[in-house]
Amino acid sequence: MRKTLFRFLFYAVCMSATAYMLLYLSRGGALWLNVDVGGVGTSEFSPLEQFQHACLLACIGVFLWIAARDRLRRPMALGWATLFGVFLIRELDYVFDQILVDNLWQVSCAVLLAFSGVYLFRHRQRFANGWRRSWPSAGLGMVLAGLLLLIPFTQIVVSSELWSAVMEDDYRQSVKVAAEELMELGAYLIILIGSVEFLYSWSRLPQTKLIGALPKQRPRKKAAKRRG
Repeated sequence: MRKTLFRFLFYAVCMSATAYMLLYLSRGGALWLNVDVGGVGTSEFSPLEQFQHACLLACIGVFLWIAARDRLRRPMALGWATLFGVFLIRELDYVFDQILVDNLWQVSCAVLLAFSGVYLFRHRQRFANGWRRSWPSAGLGMVLAGLLLLIPFTQIVVSSELWSAVMEDDYRQSVKVAAEELMELGAYLIILIGSVEFLYSWSRLPQTKLIGALPKQRPRKKAAKRRG
């Protein structure tokens, strides 16, 4: 109980430090929410976006780490890593479309989802077993809570229609963009905390980490008959 309290106090300190850092940057005009690139304003170079990328990379790393060491939960962990990989590619859509090739991010997401879908279908039994071994889980619960905040809620609340109605004649695109990026960052931080919590819970189960990881050995009787 005490360890759990200290962990969540640490998470609270990290989130508060992130918020204060953004506040400090805003006072110096370094949030860069509307950088003019080729006559078009973009927030892709803002610290908010970079924090989001860092959160997603950390989540991907957590689940790839688990997948590499736990054969039972590997399909489930790779599924989560793929989902966060798709989110990361989507967040980097400006880089893919404007710097590399137009519509490249859509193609990259489709290819990643296709490979992941084939893998998960081929290992659907292990996926189901790994999920049953992992749920209910406080960490995965937080990951799902972050996804609910990110996908249905944030996408509706940050719509231009809502902000135009709220601000009326004082509507400014930069305010809407700031709200969107801040809410997305909050959702990604919750997902990151859930991922770390799941990693911690998984690390406390050494007896299950290597289930099925070792190659199957042939029974001694069969081996003896073959030698005979």
